[in-house]
Amino acid sequence: MRGIHVRPETLSRVALLLVIAVASVSTVVQVTGQTVRGARARGTVVQGEHGTAAVGPRGAAVKGDEGYAAVGRRGAVVHGDDGTAAVGRRGAVVVGEEGHGAAVGRYGGVVVGNHYEDYEGWRVAAGVAAGTAIAVGTMLSRPPAGAATVVVGPTSYLYSGGSYYTRVVTGGAVAYQVVAPPAGAIIATLPAGCAAARVGAVTYQRCGNSYYERVATGYRVVVF
Repeated sequence: MRGIHVRPETLSRVALLLVIAVASVSTVVQVTGQTVRGARARGTVVQGEHGTAAVGPRGAAVKGDEGYAAVGRRGAVVHGDDGTAAVGRRGAVVVGEEGHGAAVGRYGGVVVGNHYEDYEGWRVAAGVAAGTAIAVGTMLSRPPAGAATVVVGPTSYLYSGGSYYTRVVTGGAVAYQVVAPPAGAIIATLPAGCAAARVGAVTYQRCGNSYYERVATGYRVVVF
């Protein structure tokens, strides 16, 4: 996911859709229930004017005018006009009506967006903890405070907290866009959360999806 903006109101509507959809199960049963079958053997199906609901040993599902929702032993998913959300044992993901998205898992979270005032503005809008990585393609009007300049060949980047930024002009204004770690870039210290990883006969430091090798002046990005 890259280059898309997460609007808080979109995420809120998608999250609320699950509650609305599940609540509509009772509406289907109480108000418009017409067909019930298999209640004892494998579950119950209720079909009415406004939708269909099914409940079985492994979960429940409801489909109505606003979309559909399903809950099972390993997670839940909801889909409607405002987007899609899914929650499972290993994390959660939400995608909005225009492709806006966010995801969180056991190793952290990522929210992809288009253009924010600064890192804090992006973080607040995303509702994530400080230090969460920004997806490649996201643009900030101002770079993070204390970002360091990293030079690779003829190109200069800004580096902060595991993310690299390049200066771009969009809509007549200067912005700082997140890019993939450039091969050969050297940073003084590794970002948080790195771990040793062996590739062939060489041990590198893996930071997310990026690899670094130890050099005299710090740690250099390696791209395989």
